Amino acid sequence: MKSLTLAILTLVSYELLSQPYFSRVYTVPEDGTGLLNVWPNYLRAVFPTDSLIYSFGYSADTTYKQVDGTGFFVFNTEGTLLEYYHIKDSDEYNFFYPEGIHTWDGITFYTSFNNFYKEESILKFNRFTKQQEVLKISNSVILNGDILRGNMVVSPDGCLFTASDIAIDSLGYNYKIQVTKIDTQGKIKWQTIIGKEPINVFINTCYSSFADNIGNVYVGVNCFDYMPGTRTSFQSSLYKLDSNGVIKNNYNSKLAYEGFHHIYDITQDAKGWLYLSSNYNFNGQTFPFGIYGYGVIQILDSNLNFKGFVNLNYDTIITAPEIKSYEKVIKANGNDGILAGGLEIRKDFVVNYIDSLNRFDTSEIEHYVLTLLKINKDKNIEWKRHYRIRNGYDNGWLWDIKSFQGKGYVIGAQSFEGLAYEKFKEPYYMPWLLRVDDDGCLIPGCGTVSTKDQKSKDKAQILVYPNPASNYIVILHPGSDKTHYQVVSADGKLMDEFYSLIEGEQIIVPVNSFRCGRYFVKAESKSGISSQSFIKQ
Repeated sequence: MKSLTLAILTLVSYELLSQPYFSRVYTVPEDGTGLLNVWPNYLRAVFPTDSLIYSFGYSADTTYKQVDGTGFFVFNTEGTLLEYYHIKDSDEYNFFYPEGIHTWDGITFYTSFNNFYKEESILKFNRFTKQQEVLKISNSVILNGDILRGNMVVSPDGCLFTASDIAIDSLGYNYKIQVTKIDTQGKIKWQTIIGKEPINVFINTCYSSFADNIGNVYVGVNCFDYMPGTRTSFQSSLYKLDSNGVIKNNYNSKLAYEGFHHIYDITQDAKGWLYLSSNYNFNGQTFPFGIYGYGVIQILDSNLNFKGFVNLNYDTIITAPEIKSYEKVIKANGNDGILAGGLEIRKDFVVNYIDSLNRFDTSEIEHYVLTLLKINKDKNIEWKRHYRIRNGYDNGWLWDIKSFQGKGYVIGAQSFEGLAYEKFKEPYYMPWLLRVDDDGCLIPGCGTVSTKDQKSKDKAQILVYPNPASNYIVILHPGSDKTHYQVVSADGKLMDEFYSLIEGEQIIVPVNSFRCGRYFVKAESKSGISSQSFIKQ
């Protein structure tokens, strides 16, 4: 099935003129040798401008002393990778797990990084000279104590905030959260310690921070009181600090065996209300440490009063019960709602070609589905989009979303194929960059096609785009019926085969290695059999 391996998905010029949106994955070579890098690479944070898209990503490169590190990427607005650079490590610094990205001039870029779990500092990187400078942030409570997760955001006065987990005892067992404001020259303006006191081994973790337009910083803290052999209690907390580091307000959800927990991201609407991308945890005697339940958006007013939440748990019959999280939440373009993006684990049917048997094999697996949704001003889910690249496991994971100059969105993600190197001599993890319109569509008008109101006897419409195609097609699955898809050549050769049962899923099928000519997408479900042709040129 080598004709269906992941490839760099390139839009040709005539497609770009009519449709500026794209989905592309990238094979990143090892920086020092030019050889294929088979280890994890993905886009952690994206920064789009009107002419270029910048990104810091997790980038493993075996040509360096420390394999795990950070890469810097530059793309044009059509998704072509223009520059890639692996940040050089040293005996003192390992630039690992970048969090956030910012530039004021397109020359100097900032991201936080973790250095051997003992330092969560900020990397200051010059794109042209490749000069690297570290703005050092250490554990302020315990000398050389553990410090994790940077959550870098930018203040209106040109400084940077980070919020990190820090050990507060010499054993590194109890943790609180350290919030730091630092300028671009490395001078620490202030540091504030927040979080619940470690009574009964109460553990604080932090995944999110947000700065508003007047200099306040909001920090999401996840608390749990885990004790071996006991049921765990969960709590979400949000702290508001002013521009001088003074705690002005604090929100705490109910501390309970079952309830809100992690806060993955924070955003604010035009009236100052806050939206927390979170998860709701279930906890029973069988799972004393707790299990993930489903994604929620907690809603607080400008005074941090709880105003309710949006339950993102849906389609539970076809969704694995343990994980459904949303990594990022931002204001929707036009200030008419909130956008959330992340992953869902789905039970699905995947078809793979087995070379030794010379046939396709169907299996039911759980796989990660890259998901984007919009919540409107009435706090209802207005639409939900799913994106899948045909690569065997069909796994995708969203790490960042940014508005593209108020017109559509840029998504930084990763794609995964567990046997990519063994089968195709390609990396297991590949950087995945998408640019979608305001409705989350790769296919124009994807939100207007649905079979929700159709009778079961009606055949589902197949929408294939672009047509003609050069490098890939996108197939829109319009309904919720389990549907068997086949891509077939004009002479009857089976080119690809898969299932979908997720309404609105946009399935990206590479066709760059297909011969020129006519092909057919065939769909079979309980509603009947349909077919749509397309031209590969």
